[in-house]
Amino acid sequence: MTSQHLAFAVMATIWGLTWIAIKTGVETLPPFLFASTRLLAAGGFLLLLARLRGASLSMGGFHARVVAAAVLVNTVTYGSLFWGMQHIPSGLSSVVNLALIPVGLFTIGLAAGEETYSRRKVGAIALGVSGLVVLFLPKLSFEGNGLALFAMVALVVGTLSYCWGSILSRPLLRRLAPLPLSGWLMTIGGAGLFILAVLFEPVDTATLSAFLELPVLASWLFLVLGGSIVAFTLYLQLLRDWGPTRAGLYAFVSPIIAVVLGVFVFDEPFGAYELLGSTIMLAAAVLAMRRDTE
Repeated sequence: MTSQHLAFAVMATIWGLTWIAIKTGVETLPPFLFASTRLLAAGGFLLLLARLRGASLSMGGFHARVVAAAVLVNTVTYGSLFWGMQHIPSGLSSVVNLALIPVGLFTIGLAAGEETYSRRKVGAIALGVSGLVVLFLPKLSFEGNGLALFAMVALVVGTLSYCWGSILSRPLLRRLAPLPLSGWLMTIGGAGLFILAVLFEPVDTATLSAFLELPVLASWLFLVLGGSIVAFTLYLQLLRDWGPTRAGLYAFVSPIIAVVLGVFVFDEPFGAYELLGSTIMLAAAVLAMRRDTE
């Protein structure tokens, strides 16, 4: 296993666990506040770490592109995702988000000239999406929630925004180091979310004290340290080295991590749907991560 494959495995594992942490947080805290504080803390830490390592924090004259990428990949994405997960189940949320990511990265990347057409990639995406549908098919239920349709739309918008922002970020990675770029993307994106929190959400002493509740604090710390600082930095490195479609294949692996966790930690059932869906997604990941030989 190469260092890049190890980085992919770590990233996919962490992002396979974030759904539980997000759902735990938004059940107690306003979604924009929860998302913005996570991003601001992680972004500030990464910028400080980059400075301590002697890296330049300059955006190299690409300020407008960095801001646009930050708003797309963090403000719009996490604002939509965290808000939507208040109103629909986490299983359905993961289907909408993860199934759309590789498709969005490939199609938007192809239009932007950052991705090359390959029948193998198209086949892997189709196989992976079918595996996701099989895996979460029993969980696709709105459970009578009147806001479910709007939440679905929010998740679709957020996911496509994430893909667009990722495509905008790739040219920046050819000129800027991943660590300070990650810091700027999170800090700027988090600032945008914090503005939304101040404008539209109740932020008072009672709200802030909810951060001290152990499940919420543990979820927030996991999202800051694991989801943002470690996994997102690894993702930007793989985005630079592998390209958007191949780097986005965590969308087929992370749900398998979530299923295994549910079986061994929460005693969730693992039946025919889970077995078939996991097998299909693993096959899609293997196919997509192979290099073209023609």
